[in-house]
Amino acid sequence: MLAGLLPLHARSAASCYRRATAARESGDWTRAIAWYRRVLDAAPDHAEAHNDLGIALCAVKDFAGARAAFARALDLRAGFVSAQVNLGQLLQSEFHDYRAAALHYREALAVEPAQMQARHNLALVLYERGLVEEAMACLRETLRRAPGDALAHEFMLFMSHALAQRDADEWHAEHCRWGQRQAQGIARQVHAPADAARRLRIGYVSADLREHATAGFMLPILALHDRKNFDVFCYSNSDEADARTSEMQQQVHGWRNIDGVDDARAAQLILADGIDILVDLSGHTRGNRLGVFARKPAPVQISYLGYLDTSGMPAMDYRISDAVADPPGVSERLHSERLLRLPQTLWCYQPPVDAPAVAPLPAERNGFITFGSFNHVAKLNARVLNVWAELLQRVPASRLQLLAMPDEETAARIRAVLVNYGIDAARIRSLPRLARAQYWPMYAEADIALDPFPYTGGATSCDALWMGLPVVSLAGDFGFARSAATVLVNAGLAQFVAEDERQYLDIALRLAGAVPELADLRRGLRERLARSPLLDAPRFVAALEQLYRAAWRGAAGAGEIPC
Repeated sequence: MLAGLLPLHARSAASCYRRATAARESGDWTRAIAWYRRVLDAAPDHAEAHNDLGIALCAVKDFAGARAAFARALDLRAGFVSAQVNLGQLLQSEFHDYRAAALHYREALAVEPAQMQARHNLALVLYERGLVEEAMACLRETLRRAPGDALAHEFMLFMSHALAQRDADEWHAEHCRWGQRQAQGIARQVHAPADAARRLRIGYVSADLREHATAGFMLPILALHDRKNFDVFCYSNSDEADARTSEMQQQVHGWRNIDGVDDARAAQLILADGIDILVDLSGHTRGNRLGVFARKPAPVQISYLGYLDTSGMPAMDYRISDAVADPPGVSERLHSERLLRLPQTLWCYQPPVDAPAVAPLPAERNGFITFGSFNHVAKLNARVLNVWAELLQRVPASRLQLLAMPDEETAARIRAVLVNYGIDAARIRSLPRLARAQYWPMYAEADIALDPFPYTGGATSCDALWMGLPVVSLAGDFGFARSAATVLVNAGLAQFVAEDERQYLDIALRLAGAVPELADLRRGLRERLARSPLLDAPRFVAALEQLYRAAWRGAAGAGEIPC
């Protein structure tokens, strides 16, 4: 053998690895998998090939195989940062094992502190487990290391809503700093004045046009848009599609998938479609395309529905809300956009078709009151748990049902807080995160829904009312802190909206102490909701279209814009 010549198996592995890499780069994942397996036949201890095989298996949705491949890569090389991050992402996104995912991210950061993907993902899993302060600290450290990290900054904006104490003016300024930074170096499209009366093209942009709360609110809007005066397009930023996606696709003139399409190209696509009014349904939530909006591909750009706060972006012209969620004269200073207020509610609720009939009041058969929380655990901050603990103390036989716990460790942590207040752990029931359809039996076991604060519920509040549960809510400053308030006011239930924690407690106590009245209320809530503006989709869509037309007339210099 010539000196320096690789053994045959090593040469074979290297050749197969090159072929696998080429197949991967061309997007041929099946061929890539086959070649990675040939690499491993020749070189079973090839850690990079195991890691790359895991990536390829993820691409074809063989998640169990991917998990095994990443784990093998780590067995072979304990400090393999890429494999740590990849396995963490897989556990986070597909297995919802947030605790294990966090451990892998921490292992990666111990080896490579500047690994920003690990830092971003660690913040997200901490948030999913309700560890909001830790998540924010992680993001602050990220920004200390990389002050220009726009994604970390954006995650902070979103997560700030779940803080127990939040200065609205401070976070408004933070949103605007993000918006100004994003606008730097980006050329905005200039649009010529347009005919105020012509047929308009409306474009909706979202990563949640699938089985998701946003899609639930959007479906009746898409179905009822006036086809004589509006063409409707949707721009989906997701590779996920389901029956709800198909249903929405049937309601629009054009459907574009922009997942994986860069911001500049997506903006050009929207421009080519001739969109007049572009509506963002995501704000600073995951999967947003605010980078597209920064390029101003449409003459009028509006923020609506998915993020009840300012975008902070100079290129966003308006945000749609209502007078309860954003009281006139109060919310304006907290927006970079001009507020457009719908005449009644910002919510267009469509009850799920699989929702069962309202069950009798559980308290009548149980002999005790069951309070229920149906919200994300990140919203259950120290202030909320303090009030709930006092409520449980003052209603001695009562129970608390907590849904959507991401794991048992998180549920145990929440229980421990309440136990520390003197509440018997046996009175607290926690349930894992479930598909929406699996929640319905849980509503049948609760008497009163407790809304968290300051980050209140929207879809969860509507669902609770539809299932016969009154919702006790505390109205905060604006938008995200008043989403449940506008649901209750429009349902004719303003008496369940508190102005402070003491009043919140009083409302809940009053409901808990009047079981016959609570039973009567439960029996009539669904009909009350059905007759409310929340379910009057034709009226809602007509009002929304009037706002669109007014905004367009304003852009064309043909009229005043209502606030």
